[in-house]
Amino acid sequence: MFFCGTPGDELMQKITSEEARHYIRSLPKTEKRNFSDVFRGANPLAIDLLEKMLELDADKRITAEQALAHPYLEKYADPTDEPTSSLYDQSFEDMDLPVEKWKEVVNFVPQQHAHIGGDAQ
Repeated sequence: MFFCGTPGDELMQKITSEEARHYIRSLPKTEKRNFSDVFRGANPLAIDLLEKMLELDADKRITAEQALAHPYLEKYADPTDEPTSSLYDQSFEDMDLPVEKWKEVVNFVPQQHAHIGGDAQ
C-alpha cells in the first residue's frame, strides 16, 4: 500500500533521472493517506514522527538528529550519547542509470564465500 501518495510536480522536478520520472508517472496516481486513519489508535506523537520520516522529499524529511530530538523519543534521548554524522553522500541516488542497471543494483546479492578467515582449504 502506498501511504505517501504520488510525488507532486515540485518533487518530480528534483528527480534527475528521466527514466525514474517516467516510471513514477506510469504508476497509478494515489493520494497521501491520513496516517491517523491508517494507524487508528496509535500515539499521535508516533504518527507525527512517522509522517516526518516518510516524507518523500529528502529536502523536507526529518533528519536523524531531529528525529532523535522528537517528543515521541524524548524518554529515550540522551544528547550526550548521540553523535552526529557528516552530511549524506547523495551521489549514488543522483546517478543517471538506465532502469535495467538500477534493477541490477537493487537485486544485488553478495557472493557467499565457502570459507571465511582461518586457513585456506
